[in-house]
Amino acid sequence: MEISSASLDDLLSAVAADRPAPGAGAAAAVAVALGAACASKALRISGRRSKDVQLTSIADAAENLALQAAAGAQEHCEDFPDLLAAPHDPRAQRRVRADGEATLDLCQRLRAILDEYGDRVVADLAGDVAAAAHLIDAAESIVTRNLAELGSPGPL
Repeated sequence: MEISSASLDDLLSAVAADRPAPGAGAAAAVAVALGAACASKALRISGRRSKDVQLTSIADAAENLALQAAAGAQEHCEDFPDLLAAPHDPRAQRRVRADGEATLDLCQRLRAILDEYGDRVVADLAGDVAAAAHLIDAAESIVTRNLAELGSPGPL
C-alpha cells in the first residue's frame, strides 16, 4: 500500500485488515504527520495574522516534518512484514527499529517546535497545537511499546 496516496478510507481499511502492515508503527508515523500538519497550520496562520515571518518559517519546518513522518509510515509498512517473515533476521530487526527510532526523533523535533513557538499561536488555533501535542504523545507511546517488544538491538 502506498500510504501517501491512499484515501483516508483506504488507509483505515488497510490498518483494520487482517494483514500485518500497515499496523501500529505506520499509524504512529501517520499520527506524527497529522500532528505536524496541525502545528504547521496553526503556525502559518498565526504568522500571517501577526506578520511574524519567523512563525511562517517554523511552519515550513513543521510541514517538512509531516512529510518525513509520512515517508516513515511508508517505510514501516514495507519493513514490518519482512520482520514477521524472519523475526530473528538482524537486518529486518534493525530496519524496523530504525523506523521506530526515526518516528521518535520526529516526535522530539516537533515537540521542540511546539515548546518554543506554541505559545505564539493565536488563541483560535490553540486546538491545533493541542492536537499536535496529543498526536505526538500517542505516537511516542505506540513506538516505545513496539521497540520494547523488539527487545534490545542485536549486533550491527
